[in-house]
Amino acid sequence: MAAERNNTAPGRDRGGRVWRAAGFAAVVLVVVTGCATYTGSLQRVDQALARHDPAAALKALQPMAGGRDEALYLLDKAMILRMQGDYAASVAAFGQAKHVMRYLEATSISENAAALTLTENLRSFQTALYGRLLVYVYQALNYLQMNDAGGARVEVRQIDDLLKRLYPVTDAAPHGGDAFARYFAGLVYEDAGDWSNAMIAYRKAYQAYRAEGVADAAMPRDLQVSLCRFADYLGLDQERDGYRSRFGVNAWPPVSATDADGQVVFIFSNGLAPRKLAATSVVQDPVSGHFFSISLPRLQVRRPLVAQAVLEIGGHRAVTVRVESVSANAERALNEQLPRLTAYEISRNVARQALANKADNRQQGMGALLSLIGTAVDQADTRAWTTLPDNIQLARLRVPPGQYDLVVSLQGAGGGIIETRRFGNVIVRPGRMTFATWHFVSY
Repeated sequence: MAAERNNTAPGRDRGGRVWRAAGFAAVVLVVVTGCATYTGSLQRVDQALARHDPAAALKALQPMAGGRDEALYLLDKAMILRMQGDYAASVAAFGQAKHVMRYLEATSISENAAALTLTENLRSFQTALYGRLLVYVYQALNYLQMNDAGGARVEVRQIDDLLKRLYPVTDAAPHGGDAFARYFAGLVYEDAGDWSNAMIAYRKAYQAYRAEGVADAAMPRDLQVSLCRFADYLGLDQERDGYRSRFGVNAWPPVSATDADGQVVFIFSNGLAPRKLAATSVVQDPVSGHFFSISLPRLQVRRPLVAQAVLEIGGHRAVTVRVESVSANAERALNEQLPRLTAYEISRNVARQALANKADNRQQGMGALLSLIGTAVDQADTRAWTTLPDNIQLARLRVPPGQYDLVVSLQGAGGGIIETRRFGNVIVRPGRMTFATWHFVSY
């Protein structure tokens, strides 16, 4: 019986090694296949959007549905539907994405354990804070373009709710990441006649831009004027005089519930947000033969060809100004994550080394194989919400009530016209805002 046990034990050990290796191979297959599907779909989406073919982009996006990429799939779907002008379907997709992202705030313990051992790609996708704030902005724009001002107000209130939940002490995003979202909220509140909340939002936008390092003189001129207007209307004389002195603003339209003019607010989404690529370094220990790797994401910014948009409506003319740099926010978010991601990479290398040493104790050379497989699996997480624009620009015009054609010409850096679009039947109502948007892809 003893001899029988001695004969079978090594067999069981060899079988165990086979199953462990097979398990790792299965993980490799799943992760690599998933990454290939995501990368391939993303390339086809980008190509379709560059051709200004959102229908083809939606078709290319479909393989990304479900699983750990569900939130990303829904966010991309919602943005592409907006480009198509299907605002109702975009509302539904954004609504689903918000539900998934709120669920992911309670991070999965099993996902964290797998990510710490194998790869960041085993975590469910969750967009950075700047992206979560832009969900509310674009969802509110969907409602505004469906003439549902009440739905838009619900969305901008959720901007404040999110920041209070995540940052209860400051009620603000770190480094001013909420500047444009606050500015946009002010516009929505102003349109609704909720002037106290409009002033609060404009003030928070000003504070957030300053936190980003934007000088007073470089603030969007419309925001400067809005701060003066509403501080004056609300009797905040000292605050008004401070703004007037800092900005050099000496006159502004009065705030009135019976304003004879209407306003056109044009929001231009310019280009596409940066891609994430993997920067990977692999070395082999000449003594043990084990492999070690560091794989971290890096950004590939896609500078749009358009520099600004020129608006003409009813004899009035305006030029858009940049109010949000998604690329800068993405770079800031990645720089904040890199120390943590680097620490995780070191932790995974330590875990792989321990496993490889155990494997070598059973069979020499098995550790090198397992460490090689682990290195192949451990690739940087390159998922990103890339259907966001590179930057967002805005212009606001006061126009007498009526029905107009809005002509928007996109200018390149040299001043040449890249594209012109005519928005027909733009209705301007006294005392109200009319929102128009355009997401143009060029890079």
